[in-house]
Amino acid sequence: MRLLILGIAAVLACSGSPRATAPQAPPVARDYPATRWIPAKPTYALSARSVRDAQRAMLDVIDSFGMFGDVDAGQVSGALGQLLGVDALSAPALTAIGVDLAGGVAVFSQAVNPTFVIHLADPAQMQAFFEQLRQRGMSTQSVVVGGAEVFTARIDRSLSVSWVVVDDWMWVHFTLPIGPDEGTAWFTASRQPGAPTWTADWKYASQLPAEQATVIGFLDLRAVMTTISARIPNALACAKLLEPVGRVAFAIEGDGHHAGGRISLDLGGAAGGITRAMMPPPEGWDAVATHAPLAVQWNLDLAAVRGWLAPCGETIDLDLAGLDSFGVRTARVVLQSLDPDAKSGTGVISLDLTSKRYFAGLLDEIPLRSRFESSRTYGPHAGRSLSIPFGPTLDYVLTDSLALAGMGEGLLARAVGKGSGVAGAPARSTVMALDLMPPGLSRDAWVFLLRAARIPGSDKLADRLLRWRDGHLVLTVEGTHLVFQASGNHR
Repeated sequence: MRLLILGIAAVLACSGSPRATAPQAPPVARDYPATRWIPAKPTYALSARSVRDAQRAMLDVIDSFGMFGDVDAGQVSGALGQLLGVDALSAPALTAIGVDLAGGVAVFSQAVNPTFVIHLADPAQMQAFFEQLRQRGMSTQSVVVGGAEVFTARIDRSLSVSWVVVDDWMWVHFTLPIGPDEGTAWFTASRQPGAPTWTADWKYASQLPAEQATVIGFLDLRAVMTTISARIPNALACAKLLEPVGRVAFAIEGDGHHAGGRISLDLGGAAGGITRAMMPPPEGWDAVATHAPLAVQWNLDLAAVRGWLAPCGETIDLDLAGLDSFGVRTARVVLQSLDPDAKSGTGVISLDLTSKRYFAGLLDEIPLRSRFESSRTYGPHAGRSLSIPFGPTLDYVLTDSLALAGMGEGLLARAVGKGSGVAGAPARSTVMALDLMPPGLSRDAWVFLLRAARIPGSDKLADRLLRWRDGHLVLTVEGTHLVFQASGNHR
C-alpha cells in the first residue's frame, strides 16, 4: 500500500529551474512525449500518452486487483490526501496544483530506483503547492546540476525522494532500500539521454495486442535482478532462474468500463521446456467451462514447477512438497451452479495424478458405497456413478494417473468428450486460467466460496466481484513467449 502511494505521489513535488532545450521523443514512441527523457540504456521504462490515461490505468488496476488485497481507490485517495494534502487520483485536484492532464508521463530507471517525469501546465502552481509542504515542516537539501536545482528529502532511514523542474517538466526520483544510491546521475542521464538503445524493446511492447493501450513499457528483468541480488544475496538463486528471460514487455488498456493488461516474457528456447511439461485438459473442457460462473485450470506439471523453483525455495518461502500427499500434478475446476442453503450445485473436476491413493481413501470413507454406485463409461474412460441417498449423484473416474468427478446430469461426459480425452495441439498452450462470470452466482454463493477458501473480507470482496460482468486471468505459452493476460468488464 505504501509503495503504491509513493508511486502515485511522485507527481506531486517540484521546484523551479532555468529553461533548457528538450530532446525529442524517438519516432517509435512519438505519441508518448515523456519518452524523450528516457535514458539511453534503461533497465525498465513505461509511459502513458497523458496523465489522464495514467490515472485511468491506475484506477483500473486498483479496482481490478485491489479487491484481492482489500484495497480500493477510496482508501488510496484518502491516504494520499493525508500524506500530501491532495488526491493524486482526482483530475481536478491535480489540475489545481499545475499538472497537465493532457501532457505526457513516464517512469524509468537505470537500475532499480524509479524516476518519474511529468509535464506541467503551470509550474508556478506546482511550486506554490510545494512551498506549502515546506511550511508544514518538510526538510530538504539541494544541489545544482547543469543549472537546475535538485532537491532531496529523506522519508525515512532507507528511503529518500529527489525532484527538479526544468521548464514545464518535472522529475521525481526515489532511492529505494534495494537500489543503489545514484546521487544525481539519474537526472544527468535523463536530461541528456543520448541515442536510445531501447527502441526495439519499445516497438515490441507497442505491438502487444491491446485494443486501447493506455500504458506500455518494457523491462530488462535480468539487469534488475542482478542489481537486487547484489544488495540482497538471498535473491541470487532466484536471479539464476530468470537467466532464460530476454525481452519483457507490457501494455495496459482501459476506458472505465473495460480493463485489461498483457505481459509478455521472451524465453527463447526455454519456452519449450514449459510446453513439454504441460498436460492438456480433457477434450470437452473448454466447451463446459465457457460462460460458467467460475472456471479454473492449472495445466503445468507441479513436479516440474517444484524442480524449477527448488534453487530459490528458501528465498520465496514456497514449499510445494505438501502436494505430494495428494498426488496431484494438475488441477481444473468448473462450477456451473451453487446453492449454499440447499447444499447443492453442479460442476466438474479434472486432476492428473502421480497416485490415486489419497482420493481412493476418500471414496472408501463413504458407507455402503458399492450398493449405491454403478458402472458407467465417460468417453474412453471406465468410471462409476454414485447416487447418494437423499443427496447428489456423483459421476467419477479414478485411475493411477487421472481423477475426474462431476455433479450434474451428463456434465462429466460432456467435459471428457468423445475422443481420446486429450485436446488436440492448440496454437497456444494454457498454463493457467481463471475465468469469472460473477452474475452467474448469487452473493451468498460467492461469500460461501470465499469463506471456504479462507479469504479475509469475504463479504466485501463478494460485493466488489459482483460489480464486474466478467473477469479473466490467463497464462499461456505462445511460441517462445510466456504471456500473462488479464481483462474484465464492469456491469
